[in-house]
Amino acid sequence: MEKIAVMAAWNSDSGVFFHAYPLVMAWRDMGYEVHVFSFIKEDFHGHVMFGPDEPFVIRCFGTPGKTNFLDPRPLLTLDYDVLVVEDLKQLPMGKLALIWHHVRRKARALVHVLHENNILGRRPPQPPEFYALEWDAVVYFDKRQEWFAKAIYGEKARYIPWPCMPKRTGDKEAAREELGLPPGKRIVLCYARGSYQAYLPRLPDEALKDVLFLVLTGREFDWPDYPQVEVRLTPPLSNRELDLYAFASDAIVLHKLQTPPVPLALTSTAAYFFLGTMRPLLAPSLGDPFEPLGPEVMKYSSREELRDLLVDALELGPRSREALRAAEKVLDERSPERIARMFLDLFEELAG
Repeated sequence: MEKIAVMAAWNSDSGVFFHAYPLVMAWRDMGYEVHVFSFIKEDFHGHVMFGPDEPFVIRCFGTPGKTNFLDPRPLLTLDYDVLVVEDLKQLPMGKLALIWHHVRRKARALVHVLHENNILGRRPPQPPEFYALEWDAVVYFDKRQEWFAKAIYGEKARYIPWPCMPKRTGDKEAAREELGLPPGKRIVLCYARGSYQAYLPRLPDEALKDVLFLVLTGREFDWPDYPQVEVRLTPPLSNRELDLYAFASDAIVLHKLQTPPVPLALTSTAAYFFLGTMRPLLAPSLGDPFEPLGPEVMKYSSREELRDLLVDALELGPRSREALRAAEKVLDERSPERIARMFLDLFEELAG
């Protein structure tokens, strides 16, 4: 199993990219040859694309809802031992089905990473062709997916956790200088890009009087002239730029309050990204995206509780120290290398 091909979103703000990226990089660091097949720039999954593509990336398909384009040549001509397909419903499934017998004959193992969060609804979330492709294994990364993954795929359904981005360090003062942020203030990053929202404690507050709340967003909205708040409207940010904002901050608020009437397997990809920056993370307790996360994230249920947790985080009090200790454990358990090895063990089992 020396050559791996991956079909996934790449260099885009799709959560799928943040699952595929650490795995691909870990496999390459281990010496495996990896090809990434991804969306054409005219039709891709996500809101924005960023950065130049690496030499191993081939853009050869579009989404089923727009171009439904597929150039089958990379799938049919390149050499690979295993094909990993991420988030099938965003790929041209019908056209893939037409060449699947050739792919089946070429690869020693075909693995689907299941990004679906439910199979319920008035209309089926996935069309019938979603179930037409034959897999050797279907990987789910959230225990809340287990019931429908096993109901559909039986013993082929396998659990492998979501990989965290690795632990990394950065110079706070250097990051602030590069970003034009004040060197002497305490800074709380309110990450409000994508489907995340800005959420603040009641201000002014004596305990937070010298804190700057930096709202990082990618969309225009009518923000009142609120005390201690700076709103930054930015273009798409690379991983390095996101890290810079994290390193410049003393704590990070991730507010994504999604509470549908039925339980869904919604995942906060931003939490798994920012965990490795070793900044206290704060998130709402009532929100499906954060349900699987434990003490590594400090959870609030009101503005008052957010305020108290921020005071603790900015002073590195007992609750934030506990969260950072728990984060270290999660980063070890879900390191890219460890999760990549779990996939490699699965590949070897399937090929054997």
